[in-house]
Amino acid sequence: MRADFEQLTRRELQVAALVADGLSDRDVAEKLSITRRTAGWHIEQILAKLDLKSRSQIAARVSQAEMLGFPLLTADPLRHDLPTPVAFIGWNPEVSQRYESLTTTRWLVWPGQTETHRQERLISLADAGYNPVIVRLTYAGALEKVAKLYPKTQFAIMDDWSVSAHNKNVTSLIFADHHGSYLVGAIAAQVSKTGTIGFVGGVHIPLIERFQAGYVAGARMVKPQIKVLLAYLTHPPDYSGFGAATKARVAADRMYANGADVVYHAAGHSGSGVFQAATSAGAFAIGVDSDEYLTAPADTKGSILTSMLKRVDVAVNDYVNAYARKAPLSGVMTFDLANGGVGYSRSNPLVQPYVVATDDLREQIVAGKICVPDKP
Repeated sequence: MRADFEQLTRRELQVAALVADGLSDRDVAEKLSITRRTAGWHIEQILAKLDLKSRSQIAARVSQAEMLGFPLLTADPLRHDLPTPVAFIGWNPEVSQRYESLTTTRWLVWPGQTETHRQERLISLADAGYNPVIVRLTYAGALEKVAKLYPKTQFAIMDDWSVSAHNKNVTSLIFADHHGSYLVGAIAAQVSKTGTIGFVGGVHIPLIERFQAGYVAGARMVKPQIKVLLAYLTHPPDYSGFGAATKARVAADRMYANGADVVYHAAGHSGSGVFQAATSAGAFAIGVDSDEYLTAPADTKGSILTSMLKRVDVAVNDYVNAYARKAPLSGVMTFDLANGGVGYSRSNPLVQPYVVATDDLREQIVAGKICVPDKP
């Protein structure tokens, strides 16, 4: 498999990766600043060199390569500076005899990607023999259709209950986002000297409202009179709020100007705008999903007090282990504070004074002494 791709030039590897992400010739041309004719020529070269017949076969071959641990263009910034990633994992029993050899791959959701693109991606993985296949929320519509076409393939989806309710071969992997958000809300309130904090949501949907609800509840547990400023960057069907750093900066700048000294974002890649605003204001920000203090640029990381951790790796590992053991797969698997599915980061030394009090709240939630709301 590696030898196959070594036949391709770097530009052809770029084109192959974009084709696998569902882009048309025109979209490939725009992303790489080349003509549409040149993009088509590169695709013809890829087909010839890999002895393939169609774009869908290119997508399947790329999927196979990355799932087997041969990621394309891992250091290529073209595939890193884009909106919300979607985690896929697949196990092909013909090439992987042990489930320990599974490799998590991150595919990117490109602006303008259609339901057809997403369906083609899922079909290419299922056709290539991968089982199970795991996706994020943005693939819910596509998965609803594709799961019915492949009843012998097991699928899992993050953050969505609906597809598993109608398909026995789909498992929902659900996170208690509101629990983790409660903890960082408590930290924000402990840190705040102005009595005002903020929340920036990427898109105004129920999923992100859960983050807001937990954050506000945690802050008010510590300081009942605290003021929480709220802003959402976009509303459905516009999901660009997860990749709108400039909008996020404007929203956060306004919050800091109105007295907030800590702002929490649940806005995907838009969060970089919040971090920039916090740095400019000499204030704090709180990241989301991963430990953003460890990944942010040096000029903004100091403003990231903590992050709400959403452990996709824990969910994937637990699900795949259950699948590999041939354990019955329930319709819903929940990941919360008790099983390490959510939490908060402690990388920034400035958060250390607040850990004891926050961990006490964590234990109360786990013990059922605190009920965290999941709606505003």
